Amino acid sequence: MRLSKNVLATLPVAALLLTACGGTSQAMPLQVDKPVVVKSADVELLEVKQSNPVEKSVRPERTKLKPPCGDRVVKWIWAAGFRGQEIRVAWAIAQRESNGNPNESTWPDLGLMQLNAPSWQGSKYWPANIYDPVQNLKAVKKMVRDMGWQPWGLRVKNGKVSYDFSSYGMWSSWQHQNWIVIPFERYYAQFPKKCAKNL
Repeated sequence: MRLSKNVLATLPVAALLLTACGGTSQAMPLQVDKPVVVKSADVELLEVKQSNPVEKSVRPERTKLKPPCGDRVVKWIWAAGFRGQEIRVAWAIAQRESNGNPNESTWPDLGLMQLNAPSWQGSKYWPANIYDPVQNLKAVKKMVRDMGWQPWGLRVKNGKVSYDFSSYGMWSSWQHQNWIVIPFERYYAQFPKKCAKNL
């Protein structure tokens, strides 16, 4: 029996019901929705849609499951919603600003990320509890969304870190280098290896 090209093209996605010489041969899927019968010379083609097609097993992204490691500052950063390389940037800033201490209080800079009270208190960025590390970091996440990492003297684009001293215009180049660049780069390099490999 010879089949037309149109019929042959649909064979891989169809179940066949052959009726020839009084005999039948059936191959039907387990679950069928609205069969469509297409007739050809001496072949009936029963085309079906499976109601639950088998999809490829997709492994959920690691970043959606849990923090990349057990470091407590990384866990706070994760809980605040940072992902990928931004976790490393936030960790290095937290170490530079407060040595990872959420209770750091060197007025006018407060909390884990040392938010500046005169600049941000009373604004939409100020958390209800400045000393709660996750709230502190959530405030930072809003700031990063709106203005990048510029309040901490950084610019991050496509995973690359550079510096933006526009908020530190009254500082000398020595201060820029010794109070922003050198400590940030030291802590960025010290980011826990176990965390780094899981980002």
